[in-house]
Amino acid sequence: MGIFRRRKQLPQQPPPDLPYPPPPPTLAPGDLVAARQVVRAFLAGLGDDDRMCTAGTAVVQAGGGVADLDQLMRNARLIHQTGDLGIDRPWRWLAVVTAEARQLGDLALVADIAHFVHLWDTRLRSRMASGELTMALQTPPQDAVREIYAIAVAALAEVDPDHVVADGTGGITVAALRTGIAHRVLDADPPYPAEVSAEARRIVPT
Repeated sequence: MGIFRRRKQLPQQPPPDLPYPPPPPTLAPGDLVAARQVVRAFLAGLGDDDRMCTAGTAVVQAGGGVADLDQLMRNARLIHQTGDLGIDRPWRWLAVVTAEARQLGDLALVADIAHFVHLWDTRLRSRMASGELTMALQTPPQDAVREIYAIAVAALAEVDPDHVVADGTGGITVAALRTGIAHRVLDADPPYPAEVSAEARRIVPT
C-alpha cells in the first residue's frame, strides 16, 4: 500500500451552457415614427457634440438599449441566460425598422437611417474608439450595419438621386450616400450576398 493516499476523484463538472443568442427585436406601434424623430434629431445635431450626445441617448431609449450603468450590470449578470448585454439593441432595432420602412415604401426613413449608420460606420466609430466622443449610444455592430446597407443599397435606387438627406452640416445627396455605401459593401470581409454585391457594382463599377 502506498504511503500517499490517492486523491479522491471529483466528478467532472459539465461545461457551462453557452448563452442563447438574444431574441431578434420586434416592432411596436409607433416605432417608425419614433425612429424618424430620434435619427433626424441626431442628424440635425451633427457637428455639435452636446446635441449629438442628447440625441444619441434618445436613440438608446427608443431602441430599448442600456440606459445606465445599473442596467448594464443587471444585464451582465444574466448574460449566460440571455446572451445580450443590451448595448447593441438600438442598432438591431434600427435594422428592423429599416426593413419595415422598405416594405411600407417609406424610403425617406430608409435614407435617414442609412445616412445615420454610414456616419457612425465611417466617421464616428474612430472618434468613439479614441475616446474623443463619449456617448450612451455605442458603435454599431457589423451585423446590424450589414443588414441596413443591404436594404439601403437597393431601396435608395428608387429615390431621387438629388434628394438631400439633411444633417447639421448641410447633408448629403442620395446619390453620394448610395455610392458611399456601395464602396463599404464592396470592401467588406466577409463579402455580402451575391445580389447585394452585384447591386453595389452597378453603382461603383470595378
